[in-house]
Amino acid sequence: MELFGLSPIEIVVIIVVAILVFGQRLPQVAGEAAATLARVKRSLSDLRRETGIDQEIYRAKREFEEASRQARAANPSTAVQREVQAARSEIRAALTPGNAPSAAAPAPAAQTPALDEPASAPNDAATQPPRSADPGAPGPG
Repeated sequence: MELFGLSPIEIVVIIVVAILVFGQRLPQVAGEAAATLARVKRSLSDLRRETGIDQEIYRAKREFEEASRQARAANPSTAVQREVQAARSEIRAALTPGNAPSAAAPAPAAQTPALDEPASAPNDAATQPPRSADPGAPGPG
């Protein structure tokens, strides 16, 4: 446990030094120190009130939070995440048992291959270049 960033042993050393230095006057010195500290706190409070620094800090904090909110709302990745989440919700709702596809929803055009399956190329002779009969033979020309 630390008090004012000091370990218990450091606090004990400070108390022992204070007793040795001030001796019988220690209660009087401690009272004067407490009174001085109270005056300093009161002066700082007055200064903060007179300068209006608290209102400025509060206003700056509000402006920063508003700008941060606007930046998050304008962030394209946030918008994409929202769209993805909405699409997920729609897909989950459509895939739950008991939910029939609505009449307004278009029928799927064709089955698409899964993402992890390679797409197969059409086996059409018109789309493939002509091959020579002998792979070792020189080409035309």
